[in-house]
Amino acid sequence: MIRDTTPLESQLKDFITDGTPEDVVALYESLPRLAREGEFGVFDENVVVLDTETTGFSLNHDELTQIAAARVERGEIVEWFTTFVNPGKPIPEEVAHLTNIHDSDVAHAPSPSEALAQLAAFVGDAIVVAHNAEFDRNFTTKHPAGYPLLENTWVDSLDLSRIALPRMKSHRLIDLVKAFGQVRSTHRADEDVAATCALLRILLAAVDVMPPQLLREIAAMATPEQWPTVVVFQYFAQIHTPEGEKPLPFSLRSLRRERVARLDLRPLSDASEVPQPLVFPTSDTVSQAFAPDGAVGSMYPDYEQREEQVAMAEAVRSAFARSQNLMVEAGTGVGKSMAYLLPSVITARDNKINIGVATKTNALLDQLMYHELPALEQALGSSFTYAALKGFSHYPCLHKIERAVVEGPRMRTIGKDEKHQAPALAGLLSFINQTAYDDMDNLKIDFRLLPRWAITTTSHDCLRRKCPFFGTSCFVHGARRRAEASNIVVTNHSLLFCDLAADGGLLPPIRYWIVDEAHGAEQEARRAFSLELSEENILSLARRVSSEESRRNVFIRAERSVVVTGSESSTTLFYGLTAKARNAGARFADSARTFCASLPNLLYFEGNRRSKGYENIDLWLNDDVRASSVFQGVASAAREMAADAEKLVTACQELVGYLDDIEGVAVVQREIAAIAMELKEILQAVEIICVQCPEQYVYAANLNRKNDKSQNKLEALLLNVGQELDWSWFANTNSVVFASATLTVDGKFTSFAQAMGLNTSEHSQADELLLASSYDFDNQMTIYVVSDMPEPNDPAYLPALQQLLIGAHRAQQGSMLTLFTNRREMEKCFEEVQPALKEDDLRLVCQKWGVSVKGLRDDFIADEHLSLFALKSFWEGFDAPGATLKGVVIPKLPFAKPTDPLSCERAARDDAAWRRYVLPAAVLETKQAAGRLIRKANDRGILILADKRLVTKGYGKTFLRSMPSQNIRFCSAAEIIADIERANR
Repeated sequence: MIRDTTPLESQLKDFITDGTPEDVVALYESLPRLAREGEFGVFDENVVVLDTETTGFSLNHDELTQIAAARVERGEIVEWFTTFVNPGKPIPEEVAHLTNIHDSDVAHAPSPSEALAQLAAFVGDAIVVAHNAEFDRNFTTKHPAGYPLLENTWVDSLDLSRIALPRMKSHRLIDLVKAFGQVRSTHRADEDVAATCALLRILLAAVDVMPPQLLREIAAMATPEQWPTVVVFQYFAQIHTPEGEKPLPFSLRSLRRERVARLDLRPLSDASEVPQPLVFPTSDTVSQAFAPDGAVGSMYPDYEQREEQVAMAEAVRSAFARSQNLMVEAGTGVGKSMAYLLPSVITARDNKINIGVATKTNALLDQLMYHELPALEQALGSSFTYAALKGFSHYPCLHKIERAVVEGPRMRTIGKDEKHQAPALAGLLSFINQTAYDDMDNLKIDFRLLPRWAITTTSHDCLRRKCPFFGTSCFVHGARRRAEASNIVVTNHSLLFCDLAADGGLLPPIRYWIVDEAHGAEQEARRAFSLELSEENILSLARRVSSEESRRNVFIRAERSVVVTGSESSTTLFYGLTAKARNAGARFADSARTFCASLPNLLYFEGNRRSKGYENIDLWLNDDVRASSVFQGVASAAREMAADAEKLVTACQELVGYLDDIEGVAVVQREIAAIAMELKEILQAVEIICVQCPEQYVYAANLNRKNDKSQNKLEALLLNVGQELDWSWFANTNSVVFASATLTVDGKFTSFAQAMGLNTSEHSQADELLLASSYDFDNQMTIYVVSDMPEPNDPAYLPALQQLLIGAHRAQQGSMLTLFTNRREMEKCFEEVQPALKEDDLRLVCQKWGVSVKGLRDDFIADEHLSLFALKSFWEGFDAPGATLKGVVIPKLPFAKPTDPLSCERAARDDAAWRRYVLPAAVLETKQAAGRLIRKANDRGILILADKRLVTKGYGKTFLRSMPSQNIRFCSAAEIIADIERANR
């Protein structure tokens, strides 16, 4: 057992989610002391902490390999029970690696029945505590010998941690004990038991200090039969309820008022309406900030001034001062974030205005919000404000949650099991209690029990001023008010472009913008400005307006919830309107189902055999397809659906108008209004896609061979995003700065400027700044181009690639990341490469269907020798510095599929489209992938480009000239492997 000796206060904060209020952090830091001093009644005696190890996760196919249990009194272990268990089958390699339990350990161990009989005798009638107790309970009671344990009360310490400590980054046992400086877990049952014992009293202390009204509410959510862990909350609720007093009922509103009442959310001025001229920092001010003794220089202990960073900061300052747009490519190591933050912060602070920063990834958003900006604030010695803002679906909707509380949690079917919603709802309420306006992206509850759609809202559905939580109590509108009151507003590309597409209203009126990770901006903007007819969304809406269940059908719910007062004619009118709406809803549902059923007919055109075998098909709806009888049938069904949608819109509007004069019906009224808005979007999409077909769009069908209704849809994709941005954005801003490590192709900004509509009007004029990396890439990164690899369409390509991968991984001894463009090729390579590497004790994992991307990332970073085969999600935004990543392999250049509708439309309109659009996109994506390798000044590594087209095609030079390193070697596969072997001797 290993006990951490690091001072608690300095390490615990690293395990708490960023943005947690200071009083909550202080509360968490006090828990070890409270645990030592506390009295926890029935949980201080006759408690057994238990853990098991198994051959896998399937109750039907896997079996126990180890059982450990410890009897605990006041947090101290007084008696142990441990045994290996012979599972009667081999232990899988990955399980053995994780637990360090091997076949030899269990060869002579008791059988599961024998071990469970001994365990049941040891436990007796004690309260049983386990981390993820359901797993251990299922495995220990699957045999008759373990049946007595069904009578015990089982407490899940995982539930306790998620509810009492909702602001922890992770609730894994290994992370919790590390955070609180307790006994470390090593994935063995006995170690996990010791760790859980050490953690248990901390969790009890955390429950003990929860608000009494919240404790009482959680205690009443379920019975111990429905949710055994509730006994902990029932105990503490009882001891915190004064005898003879009637406690106040639970109130979500009072819980929120206590958290946010003292925040200052007065909005700042719109930069375009400030009466006096804006003031901007001088060049000297910016330059001095980046001197060793300046504000930025003082932030880092080993700071060295970088000319490239100063040049970028000056360019941003100048662009703001001149109301000019700017494109900046700054290589890895320049320090882009601080280069644009420093002039932005000073400008926003000195003029009391908002300046916006939009990022592509939430990882960078959080880095700016919780690390860069706080450090800069401290370094400048003067306060400025900053806030993050995301879309509606990222925040809890208090109105919906209050309704869930009033209705009470219930049992839900998850797969084949029945589970209670109580632990998920309890965790959510505790998160709300410990949170001001943070989003819930890091909230660790079981969203299968409490789906996100059930506890969030949309722009359509939000009640706004008719909601009792509207204003500073509301997460969404409170976060927006906080953003209006902040000098720096950090958001994501998605919300930025959705705000533009919606003509404002989602973001404050910001006139100065920084768009970081700007290489992804065109794609996100196109998504925001495009239209779609999605089978999943249409059928969902159809169910909501035609279901015979009042819970689903808002018109039935309106009839049952609205109390009509007044004359008989008024009552007759109301029921006439609801009947009209219900009939219109039924007709719309019929025509919607007919339209959706027609979409798979378009698979008739999937004659291009290059897509054979793919489940999802992207079909370009060109003139020939649109003129066909098949598409005309789809379009006819769409027009009939639109006609019925129009009648339903009229019925909804009449009903909404009638309800204006009735009090207490805001929820139903808003839901009907939201349905009308969704129908109008369908009408607009049908008009564009199936009737008018204007030339500014590209038309596509996304189809699923297996008729997965969540996939089928028709789309109208905006062809020229830049043209839209010119009038909707650049005309209404003073300055937009685009920054990325990958904006240029062959040293030119041409393709990016064209994509974003820059330099096409007086509002969109933009300066350019190309800055090399501050790192010595030529010495740090060696690029190998495989000269003897078959062409990608050659049958010999895949076997040759497999042999190259085996040889390179063996030579490098792991720590390799191979980035594929094709899932089937990745999986075929894995089938051949993984067994070969296993013979050399080298671990290789693969991004298969259903595997957690975050889990793969965490495992890769944690294991220096692990190698990974991965897809698109690892091509950018993945940082694995140091020896964790020593080599990147790109088997195939990432060109868009020949069947990609956008590429097809561009090719039909422009003979040079491939070179103008497809080639630059592939170059930038390859630059992004290469950027995974060198993340720090002392990183070293190799990049293997296994696509022979780099040698045989003229465009290969464009790729290679655009790479961060010009240390490029053209070698055979055998020469590359030999070179790597020499370097690693």
